Formats: sequence, C-alpha cells, structure tokens
Amino acid sequence: MAPPAGPSLEAALRPARSLVFLHLNAQQLSKASYSERDPPRVEPDGQSLASVLAYMALNDPDGFDELVTVARMLIPRLRRIRFRKARVYQTESELVRFGRDTVNRSIRRPYQGELILFDFEHAENVSARTASEGTILILGLLTVLLGPIRPRILLLDDIEHGLHPLAQKQLVEVIGTILQKYSDLQLLATAHSPYLLNYLTPEQVRIMAVGADGYARCGRLTDHPKFPTWKDEMAPGEMWSLFGETWLANKGAGS
Repeated sequence: MAPPAGPSLEAALRPARSLVFLHLNAQQLSKASYSERDPPRVEPDGQSLASVLAYMALNDPDGFDELVTVARMLIPRLRRIRFRKARVYQTESELVRFGRDTVNRSIRRPYQGELILFDFEHAENVSARTASEGTILILGLLTVLLGPIRPRILLLDDIEHGLHPLAQKQLVEVIGTILQKYSDLQLLATAHSPYLLNYLTPEQVRIMAVGADGYARCGRLTDHPKFPTWKDEMAPGEMWSLFGETWLANKGAGS
C-alpha cells in the first residue's frame, strides 16, 4: 500500500532525494570536463569535478576561496587552484534519415571544457592528471561537501583511500568542522583504517559483519561485551583491531 501523498510525505522524502552515494575514482576526478548543468555537480564516480570548480570560481568566488582554504589544510604546499581550457569529447545520439527510414546513431562531439591545474610551492601548473591520488580524492570530497549542490545525506565508500595516516586525522577534523557549520548534513562513510577510527569517538563507530547465515549485521563498537573494560585504555581503532568482527557475526546465532 502506497503512503498517502501530501505535505507530510514530501517532507519525509526530501532528505532521501538529496542522498548522494560516492565511490570517488581519482582517474575520473582528474579528467578535463564539460557540463551543461546549471549548476554542474560532481558525479558519484567523480566525473565533472573540473566543471564544478570552474563554475564556483566564476559564480561563487567566496565559496571557491573557502574551499581552497580548507584544501590547503589537507594538501601539503598547495598555493592555488586554476584552470585551463581543454577539448572534451562527449558521445551523443542523433537521428539520421535515409529515405523513409530514420536511424539513431552515436557521434562524438568536441566541447571546450576545463582542466584543473595546481600551483604548489616550488611546482606550478601541475595538471590534475599528474597530481597524487590523495590530493585529487580530497579535492573531490571537499567539492561535494562545499560545492554549489550540497547533499543532505552523503554515503562515502573508502573515505581513507589514498591518504597518509596523518592526512586521515586532518580529514576527520575538517569534516567535523564542516558538519558543525552545516547541521543538516549527515555523512556515513566506510573505512578499513584503524588510524582513522582512532580520531573518532567510540559512539561514532559502527561495525559491519556477515553471519554464517549470510545476513549482514551492523552493531555499535560500544556494544562489545568488553567495551566497558577497555574504553579508558584504548582508542576506537585499537579496540576494533582487538575485537574484530567475529563477535558481531556470531551475535544471535542459533536463536
């Protein structure tokens, strides 16, 4: 049975409609891009990053400056982010008439797009294509969080991917600041790094496991029976390394 339509249903669905799932790919993030969207957005795999940043630099210079300032906290020796024009090809469909028949064919059209350039201390005009994976992944995430189309709920896979342990600490601190500024934003991220977990509170950590019955289980780190014993002695990442997931996978087995 479908729920009745109306203001109540619309209010309930609004957060879900602004839900974004990201699995950022450094190769896609670093590509030159062209977008006809107004405003453009970063796609789930990272495409169109250059278009979004160029749009911000032109239409929201204060927001762009804020993003670059935050990026400097996480990207060593970053001075400036710039752009240069680059040809981008897009595959499009067009209808072609042959006598009485109409055929749909694909063509590649060239467009004038944007390519990201970084200026670092002692290194200028560094193309996004040659920047480090961690650099471009951080820039992509910050653009989603601070860009012209902010999600209400953000699901992020492998948040620590490509990041040095110290950069993971700084990223957690920066995200915490952003979450304080935008109280309507929720971020759920997967991680496999005990270093990153060490910078969270135990209450923020959830463990995922698959039981013998094949069903996934999700539990709080604080639910572990030995948590009260170790909570004052270990950081969350250390507890996860010690506890593992078996206790959660076996929870409820045989019941």
